[in-house]
Amino acid sequence: MFTALYFILTLSFGVGASSQTVSQHIMAQPNVGFVSAHGTRLFRHGHPHYISGANYWQAMNLGMSSGPSSSRARVLDDLSTLSSHGVNTVRILAASEGSQYGWQADRIYPALMASPGTYNMEVFEGLDWFLAQLPRFNMTAVVSISNYWTWSGGVAQYVSWATDTRIPYPVQWDHLRQVFVGGEYQAYLDYTNRFYADPLVYNTTQRWFRDHIRRVITRTNVYTGVEYRNDPSILAWELMNEPQIIPDDYDQLFRWINETASFIHSLDARHLVTTGAESKNGQQWFHAMHRSPYISLASAHFWPLNWGLYNSTDPSLGSVDFAIQEMRKFVRGVSEWSQELDMPCALFEYGLMRDQWGSSAGLSAYTPSAPVTHRNRFYAAVADAVLENGPCRGEGAFAGAAFWAYAGSARPPVLPTEEMSWTGDPPHEPPGWNSVYDNDTLF
Repeated sequence: MFTALYFILTLSFGVGASSQTVSQHIMAQPNVGFVSAHGTRLFRHGHPHYISGANYWQAMNLGMSSGPSSSRARVLDDLSTLSSHGVNTVRILAASEGSQYGWQADRIYPALMASPGTYNMEVFEGLDWFLAQLPRFNMTAVVSISNYWTWSGGVAQYVSWATDTRIPYPVQWDHLRQVFVGGEYQAYLDYTNRFYADPLVYNTTQRWFRDHIRRVITRTNVYTGVEYRNDPSILAWELMNEPQIIPDDYDQLFRWINETASFIHSLDARHLVTTGAESKNGQQWFHAMHRSPYISLASAHFWPLNWGLYNSTDPSLGSVDFAIQEMRKFVRGVSEWSQELDMPCALFEYGLMRDQWGSSAGLSAYTPSAPVTHRNRFYAAVADAVLENGPCRGEGAFAGAAFWAYAGSARPPVLPTEEMSWTGDPPHEPPGWNSVYDNDTLF
């Protein structure tokens, strides 16, 4: 499916006089090799560019030279497989945080930043190595500089550092008992939102965060000798994976996005900047999160199960077709809102579990042998909706999409264990839940 998607988009993008005129304009500009935005279109090397993407958050840990997460041979196999199927973009993470309270369940280890300003250089060099491989496969990366959720430590860890309090974790997967356990979702949101909404800690959390941004963007890759800000293999900087809204406070969230994006732009004016937003809260919030002049690429995610739009216990096509219907409405809306702001947008996450029809176990239900009837139907519909709301078939703003998430050759454990399996699912979820394997019929 993704091979066909990439092929169609590559041939169709830019057909017509208006696109040709824009392309000629872009070709005369500097920064060749960097992806740029002009109106609602992306360009690279002077030609229209489309994102055919996969989420690969594991990149920097798998790219380490040694240690339990190191798997460079796997990375090369994964990139080769993705590239052979037309994937030209991976969305990765350049942030993970440790806790002052020691090891925490369901988090990535080793963390990139053990405490504010204290880095594990082996993890950083894993990121260096990964980025250095991308030109071999004609790929670029969308690099997220923070995460709202705790599976990487996340911005809740900044609040924990600033207040010396423990994070009230939301529901997470217990890998030994094979059940979801945990606390209250709203309590977690209230705690984590303090990162960009609480005046008592704002200056502290933002000082640490800006130090991290500077450290990443100005870093010199030890394998290429190129600073990240000068590396055209990076497509865009992403402020945060899935920043959540601040109830009834559009202005404060806009302030944080605008200030942060402006700071990134002051360090690096050549790369695109996107928000990492899901865009699930309607037009007004979409505008609040994307109207900054320093945001150049709008972001959206679509999760039918998480948003109550898919019944995982219902094997009928009616369940997945309802999710598809809602997805089409969502994609059309995001495209229209992006057009109002005259910027391109991308669906940077979408996913669906393997067919399980009510099974709660994460071992047998999420292996490659479990069927993906509903997921393949949903993925094909997503590709069609993105095409319909982009320049190939219409006048929409969608510049592509990235599925969640690629596991490649990784497999879930056979027996319950807390050891990371590094599938496409972060450690707070069942291994294999939303993973796309190298032998899946998706390809």
